[in-house]
Amino acid sequence: MLSQPIFDDRALNNSLYQALIERFCDTLPSSIQSQLSECSFGFAPSPTGVKTFFIVSPSLDIAEPLLSDIDQIVERVQTLMIGVGQVALCIQPQNNSVETPYSSHLCHSSQTLHPQSMMCKIFPVNGEYSPLDD
Repeated sequence: MLSQPIFDDRALNNSLYQALIERFCDTLPSSIQSQLSECSFGFAPSPTGVKTFFIVSPSLDIAEPLLSDIDQIVERVQTLMIGVGQVALCIQPQNNSVETPYSSHLCHSSQTLHPQSMMCKIFPVNGEYSPLDD
């Protein structure tokens, strides 16, 4: 008889993604970290199957500084998130989402987002990029 796992696959997956997102945020300058603290995060494939890291901002005021630092963000994603092919910086105003309390920054399926009111800009993660090229 096989023993029961302590964590189910979903809980383990969420824990790993949460740790990855925390590591991602911790390695960026404090000015970017403060903007990211207002955001939600998630992973999903694009319609063509490219794994995408979503940064969902509650307002344009928070997204604009992130947009100016997108090169650092994409470089950090490339370094820490092997297999992620693009970064989506999105704006989802809070009054357009269903508010549900949750303890992590990771987007949960219980939070309903309305894509018709969301704006996103997609940035490719170039696997050929090298920090030494700067």
